[in-house]
Amino acid sequence: MRVRPLISSLTRRDVLLLALVVALVAALTAAFWDYTQDDVFITFVYSRNLAEGEGFVFNPGERVQGTTTPLYALLLAGVYRITPDLLHAGNVLSALFLLAAIGLAVRLTRCVLSWAGRGALALLLAVSPLVYVSFGMETLFYTALLLLALWLWAQDRRAPAMLAAAALTWTRADGVVLAGTFGLIALWESVRRSPLNWRDLPWRLALVYLAGIAPWFLFAWAYFGTPLPQTFSAKEEFLQGIQFWRDGVGWWRSFYGSNPIMLLALPLAGVGLWRAWMVPPLRPLALWPLLYLLGYIALNVTAFWYYTPLLAVLIVLAALGGDWLAAKLIAAGWPRRAVTIGALALVGVAVGLAALRAGDYRDPPPRMATYRLAGEWIDRHAPLDLKLMVKDLGIAGYYARRHTLDSFGLIVPEMYFPQDDYANIKFKPDWTVTTQYWEMQRLVEQDWFRAHYVPLAQFSTPGDDAFSPMTVYARRLPLETPPAAIQGFDLPLTCPVTLAEGDPLPAATHARLLDTDGAAAAEVTRPFLWGRYPAARAAAPETLIEQIALPLAVMPGRYTWELACGDATLTGAVEVRPVAQADGYTAITGAEWAGFAQLRGVILPEGAETWSGGSLAVALDWAARGSAEQDLSLFLHLVAPDGRVLAQADGYPRAGERPTSSWRADETILDVRRVLLPPDLPAGDYTLRLGWYDWRTDERLPLDAGGDALDLPLTIHNRWPGGSGLP
Repeated sequence: MRVRPLISSLTRRDVLLLALVVALVAALTAAFWDYTQDDVFITFVYSRNLAEGEGFVFNPGERVQGTTTPLYALLLAGVYRITPDLLHAGNVLSALFLLAAIGLAVRLTRCVLSWAGRGALALLLAVSPLVYVSFGMETLFYTALLLLALWLWAQDRRAPAMLAAAALTWTRADGVVLAGTFGLIALWESVRRSPLNWRDLPWRLALVYLAGIAPWFLFAWAYFGTPLPQTFSAKEEFLQGIQFWRDGVGWWRSFYGSNPIMLLALPLAGVGLWRAWMVPPLRPLALWPLLYLLGYIALNVTAFWYYTPLLAVLIVLAALGGDWLAAKLIAAGWPRRAVTIGALALVGVAVGLAALRAGDYRDPPPRMATYRLAGEWIDRHAPLDLKLMVKDLGIAGYYARRHTLDSFGLIVPEMYFPQDDYANIKFKPDWTVTTQYWEMQRLVEQDWFRAHYVPLAQFSTPGDDAFSPMTVYARRLPLETPPAAIQGFDLPLTCPVTLAEGDPLPAATHARLLDTDGAAAAEVTRPFLWGRYPAARAAAPETLIEQIALPLAVMPGRYTWELACGDATLTGAVEVRPVAQADGYTAITGAEWAGFAQLRGVILPEGAETWSGGSLAVALDWAARGSAEQDLSLFLHLVAPDGRVLAQADGYPRAGERPTSSWRADETILDVRRVLLPPDLPAGDYTLRLGWYDWRTDERLPLDAGGDALDLPLTIHNRWPGGSGLP
């Protein structure tokens, strides 16, 4: 249809309705201008990498289909060439697709709805809260394509309708439900017309659909090795419950619980479903929502954006039902004016309440800003070859621009258990991002995690009580065993263990340090992977990286190490060097306590540069002059220029392994301590102060040179990573 005849056919009230709808959509789009969700940034990464020539990938070089919406990703790749601001571009596109969906819904029902019914339909779609919380995602694009296909079918343009269903399937795999809807209706019509004859079956429509989806599915099969996205296997729980139904009720209460008039939409939608089925061109409108709902209940995949297309169709059906009911009331003798005014009042109140409720969701979840802070900081400060682990993949992965893994397994096919401890202990990422979400805190509290990872920096956003502060942790030890190490530190030993599906896991890993005579100078035994593998047998063919830290509390010299790991025993040589040869070693003089301890030097193994919310490693080189009469505690304080203690690490030497009562004369003891820095620690320079005290009385021991504390000749330079420092 040409534009001029279409415009000339509009009445004055049509123009007014159109202007009102556009104004409502524009106003709510402005309110939702900065709104976003984490998941859409997964697609943004694919679009950006495609536009920048890296391929249709999340991590360059890894062909994993981690986006569920390839057609939308292709569209955004084109947009990225115009503007890299995909967040706001995606919201603008969502508004345009919403207007298109409204127009198509009105055109679809033009033959059966009164003008008032079409107006109610347009206005309710224009202000629905569920529509706007889906902004930026493929959801409105999907909804517009869905209604386009339904409109084409109603116009008896069935081949184009099938092509639109194919485009819907490119947009999201559940578009196959619409193709199935068209196919079932065409098949039912063929059977009704004549006795069943295979030549009368809708083969042509099936071929059109297959031709439409073939290019993507053939490409996906060749490029990714599978036509299904990795997110499908990561999220679906086939026939494991009715979570989609239960969550749908929950979302309805959340978005429309304050709008009781919308409860009328449910029975009216039931009437509209019957009415649509009675009008042959509209039968797909009646069948599709049932099949869509059944499909998602079976898959048990649930997120609020999967309900948005269903809601749009239910609003169309409710308009059909309401229009039919109004006509019946008038036919039964009710005054037309009263029915019209009553209907307009109900619609007006419903629209007003919906618009107000939509405004309640205009701000993005606070964690989005926190994830962005963390991602941008990682991009500025992480090595380019860093391997990053996150739980929520989107925003952090988008802004970090590093090789990223996610513990949900959305882009990691080998993530056989979507658990944080499994993901981190299996893949040994260089850095991992944790939040205050309870599952992540369970990870942080585990002994193996604290032994292998240390806090690097923290980020917070006001109001983000559920997720802030987010902490970036760094792996403490390298995965490669060095040929030389410093006395008193840990020697990292690593081995891969390859298992077939169903193989039992090794029970334990054992490491020994042997001197030149073959005697064991140090040894340690740990449960394999610290016992954190979620099953007793391998869930699939697995290559698991085991790492164990062998303490080098030995005299300098050459040693041999052994690592019994799985079915193999690995060996190697290491030179243990005196602690005084460590890089950055600072000698200390005149630091003796009561004739039992002398501090000879101090090392900052990770340097003197720190970040708020991170940590500071301090290694203290002690020479024992003899054992103390009782076990004493050491205090190590981070001190501000005005003398305030801002952080501390107190306790027995070597985490209680070497209490002072066990010290022997002329023994060297390296005590490595980690000072946890407050998340709101201001940027600036700080000093370290230490001393000994009796923890029973809090009485400090005096130094032989006088005083009860020693200020170390070191300056700690702390930097502010960004954010508020507190949630």
